[in-house]
Amino acid sequence: MALAILGLTACHSESSGNIKDFIPGTYVSQARSDYSIANDTLEITPGKNTENIYLITRKTGYRRISDGKLQPLQHQVKHWSGEWDEQKQILQIMQTGNFLLFQPDKGSLLNGSSEYWKL
Repeated sequence: MALAILGLTACHSESSGNIKDFIPGTYVSQARSDYSIANDTLEITPGKNTENIYLITRKTGYRRISDGKLQPLQHQVKHWSGEWDEQKQILQIMQTGNFLLFQPDKGSLLNGSSEYWKL
């Protein structure tokens, strides 16, 4: 029994370290609705002189659909910062209160109901 608990603790510690190692990088998502088509990119980099702060750049390119026709491509860029919560294993975006949930085993992250794939 003690070996099983020790094994689970080791796995948890190992997966926790893997998540933080997995965080930095570029993640992409595509979405389509009756009203638009969008490509989203999240670039996540570690903050300087801190272990738990990350800089996030969100780049979105989208085309509205009006009367069944694609409109010209539009771009939007947002800059955020996030704080890694070691206990909850999430990266909380300070400006919005949203959080990013990383899934290293799937090579992705979740931002609400949107899934982004790591490049």
